[in-house]
Amino acid sequence: MADPSWPPFLDLLNSDPDTAFADFYRFAVRTLTITPPKPMRSLNQDDCQDLIHNIVYHCVKDDFRVLRQYIHKGKPFAAWLYAIAHNFCIDHLRSRSHKEEEASSDITNLIGIISIHDDGVDKRTGLKELLAIVRKTIARLSEYCRLLLEMAADEYTPKEIVKMLRLPADQNKKVSDDLRECRRKLKKQLREAGIDIETLIKA
Repeated sequence: MADPSWPPFLDLLNSDPDTAFADFYRFAVRTLTITPPKPMRSLNQDDCQDLIHNIVYHCVKDDFRVLRQYIHKGKPFAAWLYAIAHNFCIDHLRSRSHKEEEASSDITNLIGIISIHDDGVDKRTGLKELLAIVRKTIARLSEYCRLLLEMAADEYTPKEIVKMLRLPADQNKKVSDDLRECRRKLKKQLREAGIDIETLIKA
């Protein structure tokens, strides 16, 4: 019988990291979807999935740095992962709340700049403020979404992204769908802020 305190993929971190990642990915998604941490339960399904992807990435980045911190002391691995996920969710929600407050203030300031000034210099100043808001809007997206958008901006294809992130080989379509959804979320948040991304690009 397998020891629930030490999942087999932990023995593969050095010898077979691709399999280790694939098995941990499936384990984490299943575990956190069935029993999400309390701070995640008030979020919609899309935000929950984003957070789960962020938690997985947090655990595996830098050569499985966080996963390697797990110590076998009889405590089930799932309970350890749950504690990591719970703390990650709290930090994420606090950070998001702070960023939303900053963005709201910036939008108010920008409206004032645009309504008062109309000469070329101030238009350029307004554009800089606008770009700053766009950057902050991107920063409010999940870490997973930001990563996908950055890699897409660097002209990586979904297949290449899967390979770079060492995701299971059958995740091409999912990454493509996730990227499309991240772009939709960015455009939606910009529209809610009164920003038309197409107009911004032409400006």
